[in-house]
Amino acid sequence: MSPTTTLTRRPRLDADALADIASALLAARRIWQGFARFDPAQRQPVRLIADEAFEAWVIGWTTGQGLELHDHGESAGAIVVAEGRLHETTRASEGLVVHSLDRGLVRRIPPQTVHGVTNPDGRPATSIHVYSPPLSQMTHFDSTGTHALRTDSVESEPPVLPTAVAKLVRIGRRI
Repeated sequence: MSPTTTLTRRPRLDADALADIASALLAARRIWQGFARFDPAQRQPVRLIADEAFEAWVIGWTTGQGLELHDHGESAGAIVVAEGRLHETTRASEGLVVHSLDRGLVRRIPPQTVHGVTNPDGRPATSIHVYSPPLSQMTHFDSTGTHALRTDSVESEPPVLPTAVAKLVRIGRRI
């Protein structure tokens, strides 16, 4: 590395902080509820809040919608289901394992965890996803979760809520 090269280190919140933010947003339903989109043709995640250390998304899932096996690159995450129920498929040493993500249960996701999420129920589901640092890429995998198919850059769209909300969430949770 030359003397003029600098590495930019993105701040990272720990798993407990991400779970706290997810729980706080779940409890603050009034500020995000109207932003969840339920499009049967494709999922439409909405970036709620963001700052330099984290971001939070709300995702509406119609019956049968899902996202194939993927990871979140260097970002850690937390998911909480606000309405309905989702299934999460994770890669484990014994193969693929399916977990039920019930309302209110916060799931912590370490960086580079390979998982998929689906809505198997006959009714819509809503989930809150928090990532730190904010997502920059996602790698998608084959049905076994062992072979990478492609890596996509994640577009950093502006959050729908003011930056002050992100600061309040962090202050309120002492993060």
